[in-house]
Amino acid sequence: MSLQVAILLVFILAIAIALAGYLYSTFYASLQYTYIALTQAYVYPAGSGAEAKICFSVGGSGGLSIIAVELDGRQAEWVKTYVRGAEVDVVKAGDVGYVKAFFPGVSVAPGWMPVGRVVTKQGFSFFFTPAVEQGEGRCPGE
Repeated sequence: MSLQVAILLVFILAIAIALAGYLYSTFYASLQYTYIALTQAYVYPAGSGAEAKICFSVGGSGGLSIIAVELDGRQAEWVKTYVRGAEVDVVKAGDVGYVKAFFPGVSVAPGWMPVGRVVTKQGFSFFFTPAVEQGEGRCPGE
């Protein structure tokens, strides 16, 4: 075998190894990503304020902790996450459920178009625009 062929084989092998490493790390990283699809959202009067109900579906892999909900820049007094009717701290891939949040002092009026945001402990934000209702709406699968 000539020297040129040997150098060419080493060069091709180096490129193949680098490409395999890149493809492996990209594939592995894609398996570690978790996202929440906010499918529906409602805001309605409750007690001395307003309550928001946000329906979600979780995709990817791993889990996320929902720590806050904001509505027109106001942070909720409390946030509870439910999957299959039970309160949970972490939502995992494949989960379908809803988040409830209470906003004291917020009044709900027809024609109001608030914008909200769900915030996770991992630093992700997911935006939503709720429908203004007079009572609690239902999520798919409820």
